[in-house]
Formats: sequence, C-alpha cells, structure tokens
Amino acid sequence: MNRPMIEAADLSKRFDVGGGFLKPSRLLHAVDGVSLSVNKGETFAIVGESGCGKSTLARLLMRLLTPSSGRITIEGHDISDIAGADLRQLRRDVQFIFQDPFSSLNPRLTVAKLVAEPLEAHRPEMTASQRRAEVARLLSQVGLRPEHMDRFPHEFSGGQRQRIGIARALASGPRVLIGDEPVSALDVSVQAQVINLLSDLRDSLGLTLIVIAHDLAVIRQMSDRVAVMYLGRIVETGPTDAIFERPRHPYTRALLAAIPGPDGGGGAGLAGETPSPIDPPTGCHFRTRCEFARDECARTRPPAEPTGEMSEVACLRWRDIGEATDVMPVAPKRSAAAEARFRLYRDAMGQTENNSQQGNNR
Repeated sequence: MNRPMIEAADLSKRFDVGGGFLKPSRLLHAVDGVSLSVNKGETFAIVGESGCGKSTLARLLMRLLTPSSGRITIEGHDISDIAGADLRQLRRDVQFIFQDPFSSLNPRLTVAKLVAEPLEAHRPEMTASQRRAEVARLLSQVGLRPEHMDRFPHEFSGGQRQRIGIARALASGPRVLIGDEPVSALDVSVQAQVINLLSDLRDSLGLTLIVIAHDLAVIRQMSDRVAVMYLGRIVETGPTDAIFERPRHPYTRALLAAIPGPDGGGGAGLAGETPSPIDPPTGCHFRTRCEFARDECARTRPPAEPTGEMSEVACLRWRDIGEATDVMPVAPKRSAAAEARFRLYRDAMGQTENNSQQGNNR
C-alpha cells in the first residue's frame, strides 16, 4: 500500500494558562496524545464539538504550532521540529484555507496582489507578467473570471471571497490543503458549490484534503474517512459510511443522534457539560457524560482498537455496548455526486490494498 501522506504519532499540544496573582500557572491540554494517518489523495475529516481541539490539531499538522510532544511526518519525513528552508518548503507543500473569507483577505490589496503574494514568496523566478498570467489561471481554476483580479475583496460575495482564498492557497502548488471550517461562514446555498469545487480540485490536482468541521452534513458530503475528536483525543476513526451508519463510540452516537431529522426528530444533544481541558477527567475523558461508563473507565485511558471496516474506536466497553442502545443516529444522506466520488475512492483504495497483499504473498 502507498505510504500515507500525513501521519501523527502520540501528538500533544499543551498551553501554559496563567493562574493569576500568586497562583500557579496551569496546563491546558488542547491536543492529548493524538495518532492518525491520512492517505494520499483522500479527504479526511476531523469532527467534534467546539473546543475539542480540532483547529489546534490542524495547525499542528501544518506546523503553524510546534508540538509539545509527539511526531508528525509527511510522506515519511519528520516535520515535528523543522525550521528555516525546510519549514519554507513545508509552507509550499501544505496550505491552509481559513474559516472566515471576510477576515482572511487583506482589504487593502487587490485580488491580483493577494493571489500573487505566494508566487512572489515561493516562485521568485517568475516575472511580473508571468505572475499576472498565473493569477488569471488560478482564478479561472476556482470559477472566477480573470478580470476580477483588479478588484478588492469587499466587491465580492462570501462565496467568491472563499474562492479567492482557495486560489491563493493553490498558488504555491501544494500537495495538501487543510480547511478549517471552510464553508461554515457561507450561506447554505453557496456551501455546496464550494464543497464541489474542493472535491473537483482534489481529483484534478491530486490533492490530499484535511477538513475540520462540526457540521456533520458537510462531512458526509465531502469526506472519505472521518476522525471524531473529544476533549483533545481521537475517540473513533473510520470510513465515512462506517462512522455514520455503524458508529461504535457513545460520543459518536450522541453526535449523530443530535442531528435534527426531516420530521423534526433528533436534536437531543449531549447530556452534561464538556469538562475543562485544564482539568480533564481521568481515564476516558467522555466518561462523565457517558451512560455506559463504569469504574474501569475512570482508571484506564482506552486505547484505539480495530473494529473491522478499517475503523478504530477508543472505548473500553464498545463490544458490550454493541447495538444495545436507544440512540438511533440520523445520518445525513450523501448526494449522488458525493456518492460517486466516494465509490471511486473506495474502489481505488481497495485495489491498492489488494495489490499490496498480492505483493506480500509473492
């Protein structure tokens, strides 16, 4: 099987939180021992409640933040503590799409200058005329007209601004795009257009996409695999269909059950309040809100265990829970276009695994 594009091993990020006058400082555990693997060419989603650490994890993966501990690799190359020229190369290979297209673009610069900035930084050999031609090409690639390049950001709609942000991210020729809630600030009618654009760019350019989101309907439409995050930890990972249709972790089940159904059902929400990441519960972080928790859940941090279907779950009692739950997930439906893309990805991954297995048997 091909080497994964990005891997994280026991990755953690702790922030020193001031305790105030004559009080000791404390540590906020934003990311707590996360391990994951993202395959080349897939769309990998990280989902969870606000404050669970998913945005911090995204910034760690592209080294906008330095890990407190753990390791990050891109195609086998360790980037955990790189600096200088190596870090500049990483900025070419991994680009970020910000959540808010209104604040992520400098209002004083024209679109031409905004999109040309990465070209000036990473491709200094280009002449001014070559950069302008490349900006026109990038704008066309994201569905904007070349004559838009001499306008300012305030002259565009939210969806158009996000397309400008995507064009800017593509300017350096990245291999990985990380989107932090890339459509959450957009109107619902525009979200589908941007989701389809990102999926088309992934296929045409051979990109690997990592998407941070809390909207499960968006995740269902665009992702191949999903990681569910709670209080700094990954509690379940697997193919999108397995996560949405056969969730194993109680937290994943609760998230899905909270989705309002077409008949008004669902939307039950989670019981209790999210614990503080400064003083998280011992053992399983979710145990204080879990109806299935037992004494052992307070003593032992659950390891990630394979469940079949290329899925893993970090729960001591997932086998006991099984189907014995009254939480009935209301899984959002996948569009026909998203279903076709997912089948192509699944078939390609299956073929890769078969080829790898045949090679091992020789």
